[in-house]
Amino acid sequence: MTNSNIWTRRLALGAILAAGFGTGAVAQDRLDLGFATSASGGTGYMYAVAVATVVNDANPDIRITAFPTAGVIENDRLLRQGEAQLILHTGGQAYDSFAGEGSYDGPFTELRALWPIYASLVQMAVPTESDVHRPADLQGMRVGLGEPGSSANRHVRQVLEAEGVGDGDYQARPNSLNEQVAGIRDGNLDALTIIMGASAPALQDLATSRDVRFLSLSEETISEVQGMNPPGSVVPVTIPMGAYRGQEAPINTFGLPIWVMALESTPDDVVERIVGTFFDNIPAAAEVHPVVNETTPEFVAGAMPPVPWHEGALRALRDRDIDIIIPE
Repeated sequence: MTNSNIWTRRLALGAILAAGFGTGAVAQDRLDLGFATSASGGTGYMYAVAVATVVNDANPDIRITAFPTAGVIENDRLLRQGEAQLILHTGGQAYDSFAGEGSYDGPFTELRALWPIYASLVQMAVPTESDVHRPADLQGMRVGLGEPGSSANRHVRQVLEAEGVGDGDYQARPNSLNEQVAGIRDGNLDALTIIMGASAPALQDLATSRDVRFLSLSEETISEVQGMNPPGSVVPVTIPMGAYRGQEAPINTFGLPIWVMALESTPDDVVERIVGTFFDNIPAAAEVHPVVNETTPEFVAGAMPPVPWHEGALRALRDRDIDIIIPE
């Protein structure tokens, strides 16, 4: 049975039950949607929890459950296989998935964009006493890369390549965020690298419990990484001074616009309700985690989607007077 037929059958059953048994039966046919996110200590996961909280509160017949994953490649697989119904995706990886390039076996033309949430940032931390002051200094070092299938694993390697450090020039440690934090604290790792928001609890905890220093990237390195990726998928970002304990200067890096995505076959009215409910309740969602405040109308309007918009998302955003870019 196709995804479209599954959704049609489920919604038709819900209408029959509602007509025959009243509102109580709708709850029995509740739409349970799994939301594949990011590492459990990351802002992507917390953002999804905030979305689930406000959508679930306002829609008794929809239940979104956010769960952590190894990263966007795993998220893409889960959506393809029907094991998740909503996912977080980066622009570059979604572009590759839609076209069937890179790490993906075939084109995923059913992939649709719902809305961009924020730009998740490439961050590289070393112990304060380390002699490493730029990525080029990581030759021969023990470098955490994030789990296989994560955006960090891909884009940090691009940073290193841009600075002349090839895959065999350092000791790659494809560890989870929690494993990397433990490695920095215990002295078993020379550099932690991750892609997530600057306010991520795990990074705040690390900076509080261990003297660390975050590496800034040069304009040349950022420009070269931009050239390795589709247009709009990498944007320069500056983390302001004082974002972390002991951070005495801004950190120059780049961000990857992160998108909520779903299948084209997800019913328009379901998507419209999810997107509309979230945008109508951003202040309440921000009480779950303040990273939600980074989803501004200006950010949404300026983001170039790597795949087509979902029709339900288009309706919800336009109804709230948010101008959006339509890919050619």
